[in-house]
Amino acid sequence: MLVSEDGAQVGTIGGGRVELEVVRRAQDVASSGVIAHTTHNLVRDLGMCCGGTMEFLAEPLHPCLPAIEGAVARRAARLSTWLETDLAMGGLTLRTEAPSHKDQVLCIAIHPKPRVVLLGCGHLSRAIGPLAGQLGFEVVICDDNETSAIDSLPSWADQAVPSFSLRDIEEAVGPLGAQDYVLVLTRDHGIDQQIIESCLPRVDSLAYLGLIGSLGKIGRFRKRILAKNIATEEQWAKLHGPIGLDIAAETPLEIAVSILAELVRVKNTAGVGAKV
Repeated sequence: MLVSEDGAQVGTIGGGRVELEVVRRAQDVASSGVIAHTTHNLVRDLGMCCGGTMEFLAEPLHPCLPAIEGAVARRAARLSTWLETDLAMGGLTLRTEAPSHKDQVLCIAIHPKPRVVLLGCGHLSRAIGPLAGQLGFEVVICDDNETSAIDSLPSWADQAVPSFSLRDIEEAVGPLGAQDYVLVLTRDHGIDQQIIESCLPRVDSLAYLGLIGSLGKIGRFRKRILAKNIATEEQWAKLHGPIGLDIAAETPLEIAVSILAELVRVKNTAGVGAKV
C-alpha cells in the first residue's frame, strides 16, 4: 500500500481500524523519511474482537525506487523477482532467485501477472474473459477464427491468437509456464483432444489445465490418451475436467463463475501444477 504525506493511498491492507492506524504511521514516515516497524495487538491496542497480532513496516518510497522499477521490468517480461527488506534498516534489495529464509528480513515475491489462456472464443469464453480481467488475470483468447470469432479484439482481452496450435500460441505470447491457466473450450471435441495431448506432457509446468465437457467425454479422452502413451496417469490426474467447481451451474455466466472460482482457489492455495 502506498501512502502520501496528506494521507492519499493506493491499495489496501484490509481496511478497518488497523489500516487507519497504519496510514497515520505511514504519513509520518512519508514526511520524516524514517522507517517505522510496529506491531499491533488487535484486542489490547485496537479493541478488535478478532484477536491476534499484526506486524507492519512503513518505509520511504524514494530509496526503494530502483529495486521497484527493476521488479516492474522483470514482471513485464514475465519473470519472477523477490524483494528483500531488512526490518531494522529498511531499503529494498532485488533478487532474481528465491532467497533463503533470514531472521528480521521481509521477503516479497513478485510473480508475473497470472494469465488465462482461453482456447475457443464462444459464449463461455466471452463470459469468462471479462470476469477474469476483473480478478486480475491477463486474458489471451485463441481461436482458429473459422467462425470469425476474433475478427476484432474484445475490449476485455489483452491479446488474440488466430490458432489452436500450442507452438503458434507460444510464438505470439511467449512460453507458457507457472503463471498460466489454460482452459480448453473449443467447439470441436477433436480439436479439444489435440490441444490436451499437446499440453498434458508439460502439465507440471502450468498453473492450471482445464477441459470443458461431460464425464463421458473426459473418460473417453483419458482412455485414448493413455493408450497412446502421450501422458502418464500422474499427468492426467492433474487435468481439471470437468472444469470448474460444482455449483449446479447452467448458464454460460454461472459456468464462468464456477470456473473462475476454481482458478482463484488454485492460484491462492495450490501452487504450480497442483490439483485441489
